[in-house]
Amino acid sequence: MTGTPLSWSHCTGCTCPNHQIPSYEFSPDRHTLKPLNLARLAHSNDSPSDAEEAVLRKMLSSYDAELQNIDTEQEQLTQFIAEMKSRISLAEQKVDDLYKERHAISAAILERKQLLNPIRRFPAEILLRIFSSTIVFPIPRFHTDGDEAWGFLPPENSIWTIETVCKRWRTVALDFPELWSSINIVITDTNFGDDSRGISYVHRIGTQLNRSKNRPLSLTILNDEIGSSFAKLPPAIVAILFSFSTCIERLHLYVPPVMFAHIPSLHLSLPSLTDLCLLPTVESIDEYQGLKLFHCPMLHRLHTVDIPQPCHSFDLSWGQIATFTSDHALYAGRAPGLETQSALRIFQNLTSMSECYLRLELVSTERSWVDEHLDTVESQIHVLSLSSWRFKNHTPVKELLDKLILPVLQQLYVKCSIDDADRDDEETFAAIYDVLRRSGQPSITTLHFDHGDILEEDLLQILSTCPTLEDVRLTDVDEGAISNETLLRLTLKVDGTEPLIPRLHTLHISGPMLFSMQIFVNMVESRWTLAHVQSPSVRRLDEVNLCRFLKTGDEPDGDEVERITTLSVLDVYKTQGMDLTLTTKV
Repeated sequence: MTGTPLSWSHCTGCTCPNHQIPSYEFSPDRHTLKPLNLARLAHSNDSPSDAEEAVLRKMLSSYDAELQNIDTEQEQLTQFIAEMKSRISLAEQKVDDLYKERHAISAAILERKQLLNPIRRFPAEILLRIFSSTIVFPIPRFHTDGDEAWGFLPPENSIWTIETVCKRWRTVALDFPELWSSINIVITDTNFGDDSRGISYVHRIGTQLNRSKNRPLSLTILNDEIGSSFAKLPPAIVAILFSFSTCIERLHLYVPPVMFAHIPSLHLSLPSLTDLCLLPTVESIDEYQGLKLFHCPMLHRLHTVDIPQPCHSFDLSWGQIATFTSDHALYAGRAPGLETQSALRIFQNLTSMSECYLRLELVSTERSWVDEHLDTVESQIHVLSLSSWRFKNHTPVKELLDKLILPVLQQLYVKCSIDDADRDDEETFAAIYDVLRRSGQPSITTLHFDHGDILEEDLLQILSTCPTLEDVRLTDVDEGAISNETLLRLTLKVDGTEPLIPRLHTLHISGPMLFSMQIFVNMVESRWTLAHVQSPSVRRLDEVNLCRFLKTGDEPDGDEVERITTLSVLDVYKTQGMDLTLTTKV
């Protein structure tokens, strides 16, 4: 640091009295007449004697001298105060100067620390991972209650900003084409107009495509319903699809049904396409049938949104799709989601499907198919995830499971009556037991069931007949779902009794509970401490999550304190490595 050295310190003074503020001690009776025997004159009209007059005049002379000294002292102290105020003002200015200098030094420290930042020495591969994490693909969508359409949040492409930060970042950005291979395209009259703005937007897309250097492309094409008057894909987008057809690996189409209807006329082939997402914006696509969008021999993953009858609306290579997902929002005035009958057709047509994620509709708009005779469908899927909205007593999960045979099912996830206060009744879980029994007790390893009632006997039947279960999560279930008998059956014994689900390593339970906390603790302890002595071998219970639902306003009583105390015994196993979570929810 340059400038005057900071070596000043306050002078503590010396023996000179001028370094100290003067101290005055004035006796309160120093000016009284009584000690001089002159008090009587103050109380009479007698004239003083010559001697007394001389004393009084001497006193007056002394007082005049004292007054002069006081005036001089007052003047000096006033000057001292003025000087001190000047010094204080100067000191405040110095403090302000020091504050500014401190701020400047802090800024200099920050600047130099930035020069030493490890990120300057990061290898290009690390920067690649950081830059990749900033890319948003596909365009995020959202839906709020009461809306009749999806909302979209087209993001800015961060890579264009990153490349302008510094020379090194630009070099890294340009050296890795995969950073440019995820492209979100928004169709508006402005973006694809004939003026300079439209030309600039298309040119920027072209630049990004060139920088991707024929790497596998991920494209989102969104038609802005407010800003677009296009009924077909703009010519520029058509040109992109043809020019880079062999590179497109993932494609998300968020366009109106009329735009979907014009795509088949392009006779487009996308030989590298593996992932496809279809979302008709605004109106229903039901009036269109058998739309053959493009030839895509490598398509393996399909995601549909707001398409009630995918197999009816589109002509795709259904037999080669391995992963299928269908989702939709909860609308007030229409039912755009996958209905139970349509879901069954998915299982009939997707013969190679191994993973299926379905959100079922509340109620069918077609003629009730419960009265129709539909053949049971056998599917070779390994992973099945089902969820549904709630509508009166309609149980679409049960209706679908009742028509399925799943002999090689490994993972089953069921989430009932989303966003509804009431749980599904016990028929839905009973349908899970029925489909497992009907499928010949497949080697299922994972069972997740949320927001539904369970009959104790149905749960015991599943636990007894599915010994391959490893991960069981029964969340937001009714108070009678899990009983003391069930916990006792799960408790490991040392008398040679064959245990239920010996491979169990993860157990989650939540809801209002009537079972004994002591029996629950005993079960968990046994599966932690006795697993190694079982024959045949039993896997140790590694993860336990228990969430007890309490009623609003409940005050902790003696029973609740006892339950908490009982469960606290398990804390010791956390120190030994168990992933244990014990919570409550009001």
